[in-house]
Amino acid sequence: MTPVLLVELNRGQLHDIEAPAEFATSEPFSVELRNHGEAVHVHVRADESLSAAARIETDGNLFVERETTQSVPVGVGPVDGPVTGTLEVATGYGSETRSVQVTIEPDPGGNAVDVDETLANPQRPDPEPETPSLAERLAGVLPGRRVVPVLVLGVVAIAVAAAVANAVRSPAVLVGAGIVVGAVLVAIVALFR
Repeated sequence: MTPVLLVELNRGQLHDIEAPAEFATSEPFSVELRNHGEAVHVHVRADESLSAAARIETDGNLFVERETTQSVPVGVGPVDGPVTGTLEVATGYGSETRSVQVTIEPDPGGNAVDVDETLANPQRPDPEPETPSLAERLAGVLPGRRVVPVLVLGVVAIAVAAAVANAVRSPAVLVGAGIVVGAVLVAIVALFR
């Protein structure tokens, strides 16, 4: 995880800067500019001593929007011994400045690589997803328990309407039976939506 030098902006008043007095690291880090108020121009620069071991990866003149956090990456080169210099953060076109004494230390592990203990466990391929059983597939296709009584009632209503229309053979009864059949079909379509 990249070390972070946190700088708070506009927490008390406009152009206010809060930063630690000193910061030490042996690896690249980022200066997090956390703005608590109005948008502000911020200038971040390293003095000559610090520039020998660290470089600001972006343009040091930044515009930090209201209520946002902006990250300024700082690269660190290899050093034989500790290098100390000053990182200056300025707002209000230089009217407010804060200096942080930054020490770049030699990498204690040289070219060592941190190994997480999870690498000791062998990688297992992801198990293949189980295929659903025939019963599960049929359950997805067949209507649910609440639908079956409605379907049975609809079939009975259509059968009764057809039997009455056939027995009476009157145009009015035939129209009524057609309305019943149409209503049942509409109900079934709405049930399956």
